[in-house]
Amino acid sequence: METARLFKRAIGDLWHVGKNYYSLLFIQIFCQSSLTFLSFFYMSRLVNQLNVGDSQAITSLLIQYLSLFAVLQLTSTLLQPTIDNHSEITQRKILEQPYEKMLRMQYHFADNADTVQRLERIKFGNLSRQSSLYLINIRIPFLLNHIIRMFLGLVFLAPLVRGTNLTVEGTWLWVNSPWVLLIFVVGILLSILSQFIGSQKVAHFMESVGEEIIKVNTLFNYENELLSDVESGKEIRLYQLEDKLNENQLVANEATFNLMSKLNRLGTNWHILTVVLGQLLNYAAYAIIGLRVLLGFLPIGQIIQLSSALNQVLANLPMVIQQIAMILSQPDTLVEYYAFMDLPEEQAIGSLPIEKRLDNDYQIDIKDLSFTYPGATEATLSNISASFDIGKKYAIVGENGSGKTTFIKLLMRLYDPSSGQINLNKIDSQKYKLTEYFQLFSVVFQDFRLLGLKLGQNVAVNQQYDADQALATLTEVGLEDYIETLPNGLETYFGKEFDNSGVKLSGGQAQKVAMSRALYKDAPFMILDEPTAALDPVAEFEIYQKFDEIVQNKTAFYISHRLSSCRFCDEILVFDQGRIIQRGSHQTLVNQAGKYQDLWQAQAQYYQ
Repeated sequence: METARLFKRAIGDLWHVGKNYYSLLFIQIFCQSSLTFLSFFYMSRLVNQLNVGDSQAITSLLIQYLSLFAVLQLTSTLLQPTIDNHSEITQRKILEQPYEKMLRMQYHFADNADTVQRLERIKFGNLSRQSSLYLINIRIPFLLNHIIRMFLGLVFLAPLVRGTNLTVEGTWLWVNSPWVLLIFVVGILLSILSQFIGSQKVAHFMESVGEEIIKVNTLFNYENELLSDVESGKEIRLYQLEDKLNENQLVANEATFNLMSKLNRLGTNWHILTVVLGQLLNYAAYAIIGLRVLLGFLPIGQIIQLSSALNQVLANLPMVIQQIAMILSQPDTLVEYYAFMDLPEEQAIGSLPIEKRLDNDYQIDIKDLSFTYPGATEATLSNISASFDIGKKYAIVGENGSGKTTFIKLLMRLYDPSSGQINLNKIDSQKYKLTEYFQLFSVVFQDFRLLGLKLGQNVAVNQQYDADQALATLTEVGLEDYIETLPNGLETYFGKEFDNSGVKLSGGQAQKVAMSRALYKDAPFMILDEPTAALDPVAEFEIYQKFDEIVQNKTAFYISHRLSSCRFCDEILVFDQGRIIQRGSHQTLVNQAGKYQDLWQAQAQYYQ
């Protein structure tokens, strides 16, 4: 029942995204299939009329045939461009749905390794054409074609079932009996069973080795990226990794080849059995048709109609079974797909608009905040309480793993608290519209990403941008002189993905572009979440000092396990094992025995 429910849901989802495509596809396939049957239907009638010499009937049949052929052919041809367009749109929507879901789901799910693995399995399924909606979608045209042709074939086999009013005695009595068709029914059922079992075994084999293929392909794709990546090229050459990487590629190729060879052997064995049964049915059917014509039960022209219709039934029936079996053999991929698609979405809560304030007067109060990651047994944050005043600068410090970044993600509503609450101007932050709440924060994360777009677009994070504002923010972070050296200024591409003249920024320059991005957004809260962790302490201090000069009256948070930002902050919060264990100014805490003093003394040499 669960499998049936999933397939029903899948068909409904496909219809939702591609109803125009599937409707037009059905019409076109029906027209194309009808052309085949139209030809042998009228051919059989023409042979009969030629046999009796009725020229008027022959002319009428030719006119009917040519008229219908022209209408069906023209309809099919005219529909093709529209179908191609809708097919592309439908396929793109299906492929994009998991990625769109990734952006809509609650961030702590998107930030979870299990979720990322699920997405990888869906991606692999799409690439290998073994996954849920994508698989069903690409098989629908084939399935429709085979079903329609089989159905029309059965319709045109009706004369074989009906028998005639003529009688015959003796040995050939059985030839005119409709019961002779029971032989074909049994044969067809055996053929269906053979085809279904074979398809199921092939599909189950694919399912059983799916995880192994994913691992092999993941390694293969990763090493392909390494081999084609300019940055990795330096290490590969210096450490002479070419032979090792090539060896790994060969091992991955051999493993894939062995698995696919087993699959092909399994499929071939069952295919041979199905073909043998099909040929036996074919020969028996032709014998019955020939005998009925010879004995006068059927006109000679019926040979064309019946043999052609029989060919269509016997050719398309196994294909229908194969397509259905391949689709039905993938329930696990549907379970995986919908487990991913049913993860909670963050836009589901909060509807209050946020008051727009020119004075940036936004007060944040945190009460008894706790958070435990899904699947974890211990809390990452426990009973955090704090207040943050407008215009002040705060340092969030502590050793790696103390809960600093998790705290900031909760503050920005990337995560929802397990308990406690975060109030914005005395109202629970979860009551506000999430998109408007996000607009309050300009953030530079440790793992910030510059896009392979133009420099100005990177600053604005938008295709359209205010060039004067972008240049002003880049000037504020100290990149004005560098911009003047670029051949196209703000229109210069970052990286060479889209333009061979694109530039590669140094680590410090990239940090500054990321900070100019935060300044361009001009939000009331500015957050630097260890974006300088890859720099040495002195360079980090210089960047923080520059950033401190330009944040002006905004509320700023500096998150780091190093203390370069602490001396110019109004207040410091020291995190340890998910709790705030100290809070105060730099001068107060550095003279007070405790965690902060220990951290400062260990790092003071860099800032003196």
